[in-house]
Amino acid sequence: MLRIVNLEEMQDMLLRIPGLVDMQEQRDTDFIPDVKQWLSKLEKTLENNRLPSAGNIAALRAMLISAERGVIPAGVEFHGRATGRKIRDAAAAFVLRLAGDIVSNAIQKDSARVADAERMTRQLVALAKAKGLIREIPSGENFTDMLKAIWKALSADTDIAPGTINVEGLLGPHDTLIILDRTITSDMQKE
Repeated sequence: MLRIVNLEEMQDMLLRIPGLVDMQEQRDTDFIPDVKQWLSKLEKTLENNRLPSAGNIAALRAMLISAERGVIPAGVEFHGRATGRKIRDAAAAFVLRLAGDIVSNAIQKDSARVADAERMTRQLVALAKAKGLIREIPSGENFTDMLKAIWKALSADTDIAPGTINVEGLLGPHDTLIILDRTITSDMQKE
């Protein structure tokens, strides 16, 4: 189970793909080195989170390195003559697509789990506000203590307690406070 901070780090890595594709479209000379650097960072991120897909990303990086040396990767086709640049660009685009799929699949269950917890927390916060359990956005030096106190109050309320058990079961105690903070902040600022 990934923590929220780690999940968001991987989601941020996926959000860099459009920028890399833009570089390819503009025929930027840094496209290939930037893709390799991105793959290395992605591999390290996955490795730090002990996800076996780090090995798949390393294999894709090896495929790109081989393409730089003139080897046409399996599954890559060309129209016209296969020049060195075409091979490298096609391999990099192929690798980006595969890496994106690998990471998306690796984090899919955790993303769904966090989304479920966010939805439940939004409902709990709405109910807690209606019952007067939440009156202000936590802030200041005692920020974490305030969040813990709010969560404790929600957990003690007989109507809300079952929901808090579900959320904490999905996220764990630390990530629960993160989602609680985000929900209170976004909902109460809209008022």
